[in-house]
Amino acid sequence: MKILLIDNNTVHKKSLAKALAGHDVEVQKYIPGKKFNVQSKDLVILTGGGGEGHEIDDRLSPGHLWYEDEMKFIRACNKPIIGVCMGFEVIARAFSAKVEEMKKEVSGFKQLKTTKAGQEHFKREHLRQYEAHKWRVKNAPKGFEVLARSETGIEVIRHKKRPIFATQFHPEKGGTLSISNFIAAL
Repeated sequence: MKILLIDNNTVHKKSLAKALAGHDVEVQKYIPGKKFNVQSKDLVILTGGGGEGHEIDDRLSPGHLWYEDEMKFIRACNKPIIGVCMGFEVIARAFSAKVEEMKKEVSGFKQLKTTKAGQEHFKREHLRQYEAHKWRVKNAPKGFEVLARSETGIEVIRHKKRPIFATQFHPEKGGTLSISNFIAAL
């Protein structure tokens, strides 16, 4: 599979490379204003961030440069998309969900509970996944269904009509679900 990996300054580069071994992966580092080359790609993956301070939340006003162009790209993209951590947050914000900063960062393997739709999709009630984030989405973005939650907020979403999945957790770090599970589901 030909994958465009949009690197939002992830700190999990080695885990992603290992998780995507066997695929033809082109990495494009996110830079505001840069156009993404998706023409010959089968899938787009938006990575997590690296805590560089360019997070996206509702305190930012329209016209803010960081990630606004990535949100426009997501809304217009005709390829399947998987968003991870910050990629999840950018997708959620692109579809009008609020993203808010938590008081304390979450890190480590955590237990997640699937929703009814998540149980139908994943065939399990609980997931054990690696989380590392200080931002959260509490309500589903427009057009999405929630597949899993944690005590901090939504963990997995799927668009109801388009081939878009997003996870707040890091499937590239292992756990019940791997990034391959999401690729296969598209």
